[in-house]
Amino acid sequence: MLAGLVRNLSGGLALVFLRRRWPPRFTVGFDQLAALLLFNLLVWALLDRLHAEHHAEFVADGLFGWACYLLLALIGCALVARAQDRAAPTRQLLAVTLSVAPFVLTALWLLGDLAFIARHPLAAGALAILYLALVALRVLGAAFGPVRLKPALLAVALVLAAPSMLAWLDLDTRLWVLPDTTEAQDDLDPGEAEALLYDQPARIAEVVARVTPSEPPTPHAYFVGFAGDADPEVFSRETQFARQVFAARFGSADRSVLLVNDAGDRDSWPIASLSGLSQALKLLAARMDPDEDVLVLFLTSHGSEDGLEVRNGSLPLAQLEPDDLRQALDDSGIRWRLVVVSACYAGVFIDALRNDTTAIVTAADATHSSFGCQEDRELTWFGDAFLKDSLPGSPSLEAAFAKAARLIAEREDAGHEVHSNPQLYIGAQMRAKLRALEGAHPALERNPVIVRR
Repeated sequence: MLAGLVRNLSGGLALVFLRRRWPPRFTVGFDQLAALLLFNLLVWALLDRLHAEHHAEFVADGLFGWACYLLLALIGCALVARAQDRAAPTRQLLAVTLSVAPFVLTALWLLGDLAFIARHPLAAGALAILYLALVALRVLGAAFGPVRLKPALLAVALVLAAPSMLAWLDLDTRLWVLPDTTEAQDDLDPGEAEALLYDQPARIAEVVARVTPSEPPTPHAYFVGFAGDADPEVFSRETQFARQVFAARFGSADRSVLLVNDAGDRDSWPIASLSGLSQALKLLAARMDPDEDVLVLFLTSHGSEDGLEVRNGSLPLAQLEPDDLRQALDDSGIRWRLVVVSACYAGVFIDALRNDTTAIVTAADATHSSFGCQEDRELTWFGDAFLKDSLPGSPSLEAAFAKAARLIAEREDAGHEVHSNPQLYIGAQMRAKLRALEGAHPALERNPVIVRR
């Protein structure tokens, strides 16, 4: 069996390079199909592990999605075999397909890490489909000999339809995922939860009352930190660190408010919630000059294509969606805004928040994950690159972002991760406002920031 497997895989490798192979080159049988299937699964598991977070664990649930896609491939092979000849054996085509599949999968997966692919996704996708169509024709020849027009057209049509079909199904095939923490800290009984939530408006008002009011005519920065998810606690640590960084850069130390969900501490700060953020912004606007001062809003949590996750044990908290955040900012009346979102899919906030008096920095674009939210980390990858390594000492927000984006891309390349693609938007009037704000605190910009470990 091993000799047959090696023979099949060597034939599949030749097909990857679009070399011609004929049916006698491949060994077909139940044992070979089983061996090829297992080999493909091992390759998938290895590639998935290379792209997973370091603390990810093996979860067999991904095998369901993997099996569904395999079933679709089997159906596709059966249709093409039927188009070739009513008596054509499907397993012949399936054996050749499984022989070439691990090499094609590895090549496309690794090429996806290249910067060119990230910059030109449409061109890269078109080239990939063209290449797969050529491979499909070689696979037909290796399975049945001379290629006929009808099965060739059907095979190419299936290749063209595959991206849309896969996107529509969107099955989870991950075998290595981070441990589920959705049940963590679910320790509040209804009475405790009600008392905690009832107390929040008073706690927020107390915190904002300690904020130093605006002192015209110099523009000042006011910082609001929002740690959305209580577990892992890296979001709490990153929010506190962001407060230090922006205090050093903009002089906002006594003009800051933190809303924090922390699995180990519900007493040091008001909890992070949509209603709490809306209240804090309105109260803070009363102590600011909303037409001259700048709000620095730092948000960190898990993210999705719907927005930011807000979770603190069993408390009934609404998720923070882009339109909700825009409404909270607009209701506050604060004109000048610098919003930093450290989360997966953070780019979903850009369209909702962008205007001439707003700057937005995100850890990822609207379709990709960011990295580094494990419990044992002090900061996320974005927090390390932007807050720690770039913002202190950089002459401008744009320079800090450019440096951070480069550092993140290098780290993702080293870890064979799909690029998160951090985003920066600066409104036409906001660029001059940031220069004026930084000019008002030139000495503070050079202050070192120390990470507490």
